[in-house]
Amino acid sequence: MTKQVCASEFPWCPPDAKEGDYCKIRVRDLSPTQFATGKAEVEVKAARIAKKLKKDPHKLHDYLLVRPVPVVVRGKRFYLVDHHHLARALHEVAHEQHGKKVAVYAKVMANASTLEETYFWKSMHRRNWVYLFDKAGGGPQQPKTLPAHVKDLAFDPYRSLAWIVREHDGYLKNDAPFSEFKWANFFRTRILLDQDILAGKHTFDDFAFEVDAHGRLELNDDGEEVIEEALFLATSAEARGLPGFRGSTS
Repeated sequence: MTKQVCASEFPWCPPDAKEGDYCKIRVRDLSPTQFATGKAEVEVKAARIAKKLKKDPHKLHDYLLVRPVPVVVRGKRFYLVDHHHLARALHEVAHEQHGKKVAVYAKVMANASTLEETYFWKSMHRRNWVYLFDKAGGGPQQPKTLPAHVKDLAFDPYRSLAWIVREHDGYLKNDAPFSEFKWANFFRTRILLDQDILAGKHTFDDFAFEVDAHGRLELNDDGEEVIEEALFLATSAEARGLPGFRGSTS
């Protein structure tokens, strides 16, 4: 994987990497700065990555090259501050075949090696580079309990819901920090997923959708019903003030 995808454009990231540097990092060496991702988005990205890798590894190389993951360097650790879904999807697709060689391109946002632990996390919080709420929206949690590896990121079903709503134009894509998590928490307090019980499943992720080998997400009838309700809420006055709000229908 390293030779096929992240070949030789950039060096491996050193501990003294500076802000603005571009480099390569093995996925196993990325330290997440959030507890959860959305399964729907991960599965869609994973299917698309797998398709590129199977068809032509150079296509995946080009795909990753224009999507460097942002990291903060602190000593020998590389904190992933965005693109957790991409990193998790890449791991899902490639780790069995390529193991520890799976790598991504990265852009160094800062080198915080001189900061003591407390001040480091204060800086990360101030710059919106860490999200300390778990898959159920509970928190803030202690930074020391963050997952050690992207494979350990939990799935938040409401994060899946929020992403699918955005894909259905329920709200606008935007650069606000943790935008999809804010929408996820909005839906979490307003949509009780009764289908979980009716279908004998545990979460929206289990009963609402499937992703095919081409990365196309298909909602089933129960999923369509939930999304219809979520789309209504997304354009209601209750959602005013959330990032990407399109406007009220009433």
